[in-house]
Amino acid sequence: MIVCVGIFLDLSTVTSAQEVAILKSADINAYSEAISAFTSALPSSLQVTREYDLRGDLAKGRQLARRILASKAKVVLAVGLKAAMAAKLEIQEIPVIFCLVLDPEKYGLPATNMVGLSLKVPFRETLQSLNALAPKVSRIGVLFDPQNTREMQRQLLHDANALGIKIVSEEVHQEQDVASALNALKDHIDALWLLPDSTVLTENTLDFLMSTTLEANIPVVGFSPALVRSGAVVGAYFAYADIGTQAAQLTQQLARKTSSSFLG
Repeated sequence: MIVCVGIFLDLSTVTSAQEVAILKSADINAYSEAISAFTSALPSSLQVTREYDLRGDLAKGRQLARRILASKAKVVLAVGLKAAMAAKLEIQEIPVIFCLVLDPEKYGLPATNMVGLSLKVPFRETLQSLNALAPKVSRIGVLFDPQNTREMQRQLLHDANALGIKIVSEEVHQEQDVASALNALKDHIDALWLLPDSTVLTENTLDFLMSTTLEANIPVVGFSPALVRSGAVVGAYFAYADIGTQAAQLTQQLARKTSSSFLG
């Protein structure tokens, strides 16, 4: 489910906008799909000239946001929570559009110069699909970095409890923790749920996660078509390209507006 959220903006800086900067929380497929669609859907009058990756580091994101502010960018697309937070903290002078942020209101989003697309992850529906495919699953493991996906983990826990399913969680604070965390989980779970967490899922960890769960006969729940193709039995995911396209449409709407009542 996608929910459009926004408040009043000063649009005088957007109507003549030419350069668009992108700030993304990490280099993951979901973000890349959204960004590619966003870029393709923009009119020729709006051109993406810069793309910055904060690599999961909010402090780095704030530095990059200040660099964007000092550039000629007239509007910013912030992709993911940390990118949106960095933009909120450092960019007040130009409009920011955010996407792929779960429950943005919890983080004080949107701000006065921000609009965006809020995500509601369909955990309950996916749990029901998993139950239909694998009815004996009663304990689901989750690896997560609290800095990245704490709210998703809590939502999954809430929805699973309502269905009588136990969530067994292991925190992962760096990529090197993934192997030991999964080894600690695998004898105590019936399935593994992968969240879109840039600490847990990297080029170095994906093969290990999929091969280890396959060897242990543990079904995996993914969050993208790519993970389903890699072996996940079911996926809880959005059409990320559609989200990017909707973000581009928001940008175009902002550019066309001549008043300060966007989404009014």
